[in-house]
Amino acid sequence: MSTNDSHIFFNNLRGGLPTAERGEGIYLYDHQGKRYLDGIGGMFVVTIGHGVPEIAEAMAQQARRLNFANYIQFTNDPQERLADHIIRLAPAGMDRVFFTTSGSNANEIALQIAREYHVERGEPRRHKIISLWHNYHGMTTGTLSMSGNITTRRAMNMDPYFLDVTRVQPAYCYQCPFGRSYPGCGLRCADDLALAIEQQGPDSIAAFIATPIIGGTGGAITPPPDYFARIRSICDQYGILLIMDEVITGFGRLGTNFGSDRWGVTPDIITVGKTLSSGYAPLAAVLAHQKIWTTFTQGSRQRLVLLSTFAGHPVSCATGVAVLEYLEQHGLTERCAEMGGYLKGELQKLAEREPLIGDVRGEGLFLGIEFVEDQASHRPMPRPLRFMEKVVNAANQRGLIVSGRSGIGSRADGDHISLAPPYIITREQCDDMVAILAESIVQARQELDAPGSYSSGAV
Repeated sequence: MSTNDSHIFFNNLRGGLPTAERGEGIYLYDHQGKRYLDGIGGMFVVTIGHGVPEIAEAMAQQARRLNFANYIQFTNDPQERLADHIIRLAPAGMDRVFFTTSGSNANEIALQIAREYHVERGEPRRHKIISLWHNYHGMTTGTLSMSGNITTRRAMNMDPYFLDVTRVQPAYCYQCPFGRSYPGCGLRCADDLALAIEQQGPDSIAAFIATPIIGGTGGAITPPPDYFARIRSICDQYGILLIMDEVITGFGRLGTNFGSDRWGVTPDIITVGKTLSSGYAPLAAVLAHQKIWTTFTQGSRQRLVLLSTFAGHPVSCATGVAVLEYLEQHGLTERCAEMGGYLKGELQKLAEREPLIGDVRGEGLFLGIEFVEDQASHRPMPRPLRFMEKVVNAANQRGLIVSGRSGIGSRADGDHISLAPPYIITREQCDDMVAILAESIVQARQELDAPGSYSSGAV
């Protein structure tokens, strides 16, 4: 739709967006009947597929019974049931849940909880947050401040409003910022956190926030197996809270209940969103460890000020309950692990014959591809070439939706795409994805070679 024909404040100022008409399984259909394979699950959101009747019925039943009650004045049954279900799935020691409406809100509230926790413990100087380059944590001022993707931050033009957040290097083995190789590196990337803590002053740091796998801004950058064990140890050593942003990786995306399970660590705070409701309703949450809740309940105050108008929204929470029950009844977390292994294997075969694919990575159905100019040296794609945009647009033309981002650490160069289809995807549909990607990369390469080539498509 053209921007001239709509009153929507579009991100893409040039318009040209199709109108989504309906969704079914792993497919979306536009108003002209064109079918799209949703290879990114509506931006890392859709897990159980589009158009599941059981979820729609659960939403309707709850709306007829109770559509809203303010969380300060009431609790409600769907909220209580969903919290119980989440804690049953969560790492041992997680004890309390605060519901909100988006991953950005969840991460903002996690920041507030971390600050309040240290104040309650008599350490009011602890207020600083440390995060990772490349990570993305949301669109509020606080969460953008914590985010470390350089191209996103520059595009926002919000620098005057950002908090002073320290960022350290991620566990990015393919483009190691220290020029080392795992395992001989000794996890220099993890030790970068300890160095930053010492430089900033340990008694000023409140929390370290990270994602189990670096998300849509990093093309599923995956740490080595022992990285988070070292991170957990460093946080414990300095009395710092570990916040795991699991907005993408929670509830089965990596083939485990949580990404924290994949790395065998228990965070102090976990944030979830996207996958919690599979996109059927706006829903996110903050999970707090028992030690945090105990600190507050044994403290001097009667209440915390955590503000979110739609916290514990009955219809959203009923949706979350129905989605998690559907996941378990159909064994979709296990299926996610199985199909993710198959799809990753097929992408690796594609990389063997495509010279511009440098790395295929990820876990479960959260996978990424990094494009490079040169495989031998891992030389990243120069940003002015906009190769990633060419691939994304070519795939979209062929009816495959993928997500692309750019940047490596604090540099703008480097092109990635991410794949995160619904867990119900079949092997045949995985094969379709890979075939379309292969054709799209060839087309993008041809456009790259054309004189005066330039791509300005939206991602």
